[in-house]
Amino acid sequence: MVTVKNALDVIEEFAPKAIAAEYDNPGLKIGDEDSCLRGVLITVDTNEEVIAEAIKKGCNLIIEHHPSIWKPLRGLDNRVPLNRTLIAAAKNDIAIYSAHTNVDFTVGGLNDYVAERMGLIDVGTIDGLQSARTGNVAFNKEITLREYAKYISEIFDDDNVITVGNLDKKISKVAVINGAGGNEDDTWATFNAGADVFVTSEVKYNVTRLAKDLDYAIIQVGHFESEAFFMPLIKKVLQNKLTDTPIYAAESIRSAYNRRGEIWN
Repeated sequence: MVTVKNALDVIEEFAPKAIAAEYDNPGLKIGDEDSCLRGVLITVDTNEEVIAEAIKKGCNLIIEHHPSIWKPLRGLDNRVPLNRTLIAAAKNDIAIYSAHTNVDFTVGGLNDYVAERMGLIDVGTIDGLQSARTGNVAFNKEITLREYAKYISEIFDDDNVITVGNLDKKISKVAVINGAGGNEDDTWATFNAGADVFVTSEVKYNVTRLAKDLDYAIIQVGHFESEAFFMPLIKKVLQNKLTDTPIYAAESIRSAYNRRGEIWN
């Protein structure tokens, strides 16, 4: 019998909880590890729609990227969407497991997968910065920031990308951090590593001003869009070991932001 724990062991072998950031909260959030595993649903976030999808697909394990329980719960007031989500999971015997910064940091993890999907070559890391990856673009011609931003928009399926810097700047070396990498320290680190452009999300205004004054370039993508690759990555990891278990990437979850095109239609 394949159990929920068998699936969790696969994840922890790939991305041990011990390598997660100190502030993080990966691991089992709710459920019974000894339950027979019927199916796995992989998601970036867990909400009521994801629980409903898991029920419809016969999955009793959800692997989420963002931990649904971050701070200690003081109650389960049913008016709170998160609480309704957890109650629905418990009522339907669905286990929820978080795999967050440990998957970001691990070798072959989310940042490496994102760099691969971006088509970067000669991919490397930056000392002291576990999330960051650097690499060179693999085009047969020179490419500008304007052109590269369009390319990134397509790769991440994000029509809300924002750019900072000279749009005619030539792009060769790229730094990328999925998720909320747009802080000042990480921006300095990627700039000092020789990157021409920093691809990340949640960039604060003071960081955009810093980049502009440094003649550095930033392409900001959505947080969700930068981490949506978590789903195909973890699906692949699990399928390599759990060959007879149904494993799905969630279809019911998307970014909380409206797409730019939607407001013009």
